[in-house]
Amino acid sequence: MDPSSSAKRQRDANSDDELEQPNCKRPKNDVFMNYSYEDIGKQFISHLQGALSRRGFTISDHTMLPAGQDMHLHLLKAIEESEIYVVVFSNNYASSVRSLDELVNIMDCLGKFEQRKILPVFYKVEPSDVRSQEGSFKEAFQAHEANEDIDSERVQKWKQALKEAGQLCGQDLTLQNGDEGKCVLKIVKQLEKMQSPQELHVADHPVVLGSRAEELISTLRLDCDDVLVVAVFGISGIGKTTIVKATYNKTSSYFDVSCFLEDINRRYNGRNDWKFKLQKDLISQLNKDGKVNSRLDGVSKIQNLLRRKKTLLVLDDVDHFKRLEGLGIDPLRFYKGSRIIVTTRDVDSLGGIPHTSYHTRLLNQRESRKLFIRLMFARDEPVHAKFVEEVVARAGGLPLVLKVWSRHFTQYKEHLPAALKTLKQIPHGDVQKQLQMSFDSLSPEAKNLFLDIACFFNGFINKGFLIKVLSVEGLCLDFEIEKLAHKFLVEKHGTCVSLPDVIMKMGREVVRQENTEEPGQRTRLMGHRDVVRVFREYSGTDSVRSIQLGYTYPDEMEEVMEEEATVQLEAFKKMSNLRFIKLHNSKLHWSSSSNDDMSACFSFKHVKYLEWEGFPCKSLDNIDMGNVVVIKLRHSKLEKLWEGVKVRSFSFLISLYDLCYTLAVAITYPLNIFLL
Repeated sequence: MDPSSSAKRQRDANSDDELEQPNCKRPKNDVFMNYSYEDIGKQFISHLQGALSRRGFTISDHTMLPAGQDMHLHLLKAIEESEIYVVVFSNNYASSVRSLDELVNIMDCLGKFEQRKILPVFYKVEPSDVRSQEGSFKEAFQAHEANEDIDSERVQKWKQALKEAGQLCGQDLTLQNGDEGKCVLKIVKQLEKMQSPQELHVADHPVVLGSRAEELISTLRLDCDDVLVVAVFGISGIGKTTIVKATYNKTSSYFDVSCFLEDINRRYNGRNDWKFKLQKDLISQLNKDGKVNSRLDGVSKIQNLLRRKKTLLVLDDVDHFKRLEGLGIDPLRFYKGSRIIVTTRDVDSLGGIPHTSYHTRLLNQRESRKLFIRLMFARDEPVHAKFVEEVVARAGGLPLVLKVWSRHFTQYKEHLPAALKTLKQIPHGDVQKQLQMSFDSLSPEAKNLFLDIACFFNGFINKGFLIKVLSVEGLCLDFEIEKLAHKFLVEKHGTCVSLPDVIMKMGREVVRQENTEEPGQRTRLMGHRDVVRVFREYSGTDSVRSIQLGYTYPDEMEEVMEEEATVQLEAFKKMSNLRFIKLHNSKLHWSSSSNDDMSACFSFKHVKYLEWEGFPCKSLDNIDMGNVVVIKLRHSKLEKLWEGVKVRSFSFLISLYDLCYTLAVAITYPLNIFLL
């Protein structure tokens, strides 16, 4: 059976639930106008519609509908697909049967659909005349009741609709002294306040987005009157912004004021006037003029604009607490029921602000597979199942990686194996740039710590063991590891830490970029080709901190299988600052011009971790390893350790396998030890 056709059938079977997106569709039109055309349609309404169109409103009324037999259905659909109903009561409004029928439908839709709003406008009539059917309204209803073509039940519906609408707050334009321009401006401003925020574009392929948006909405606790700050955490590319956009679209209409400031780190980082620009941008969303009179009144103006307003404020990609300080974000100054959502890659960016955490989940394999297939292949196109599985296994559950890779592979569909092999060795630039943002914000000490872990240690590592091996005088490793965890560069699992695969590869690419042409100039050596090249060419330098060569990943195993190699021990001489060595390679053969004393070829005085399968020396006697913490020598040529007494003023782990084919020792001491 063709695996691609099988995958295609599976995709078709799952097509119903591939796009699980939130129910956050906006109404088609902003405003539906209900009025008596014969009374004011050519005058006041014409001016109002023109003003609304110039301000970007989409408008519908009975004059804009197609003529035909289903006029009533077209009208009802137009009402249902509008967000705000502007009902203009004029002197002869109640004489219009069409206007009254529309009003009944409008009042029904207010109760039927969520997030619908109505603005009654009393144009030269008294609101009491509308709700009680007095004055001209009374005369019109006397005529309707005398009309044999209109049944009494229909008249009662009109009266009830007028009563309900007349009791609502609206615009009373009876006291404007005939200044129609002021009337129009007043209504437009009111409608701008009532209009729901513009819906944000979420994603072209929002796979499993709905469930995550619902989780975040639950975290927001919208039924609670307290002011809540919700911090959405996660590494770059995990989909924080996408989830928050979907949540914003679903919930913004429940607030008096809604504002979404996107990509704060990129837009304001590096600007000397970032605080002024950030304040101005927020003010411009809260208030149409967006003016800040001085560089000192920004926070005060923001707080004044938010006073006594239930607010939804989203601050996307906050990289430092100073951004929140610059906006004066203090939950105590927000009105009850307000919500502040902050997306960030760093827990510390919240400072001391009390908050509720939402940790964004990685996609599982099923979700990743769905998203990548949707991005990569057309609906009727055969799916390369094996290729998809390999991509999904390497993407680490990050939507960003799947999205970028799908664009990349779409250009090379005829050469998928070659394109995939390239990405195995060198991450795509867009992915690397995004993932590296958290790394770039680290201190030099934290960068060194992260790269040591990413380039030398794999899998789950005991944190206490890491602290002993990587300890640096004057640096609290426990605290530094905690900071890496706060930036989601490492994951904590009880007493162990680990790195997500994509984060580890990001760190290794940072090292590769130190010098793409000469690996011996880098701080850390990895991979069969680069390590063998450095040893063969004697091109290592004192920049090298670590060497890692082994069967860590399938990619590296493929490299190892390619060739055997003989290399010279003297190549170590130039790498005088080595700290960490891990050499596991049965196809790497060591040679030296000093056959009698190969230990003279190198000095490991700075080495703290030595793991060497097939160690070529017969003794450790002449090797300076005064700082070593861990020694693991398996299948070595050792005949003895050393002569005399060696004192170690530190913890010492030594694992010697097959020593002289008879000795196997594994000792861990927390205090000083003496080895004879």
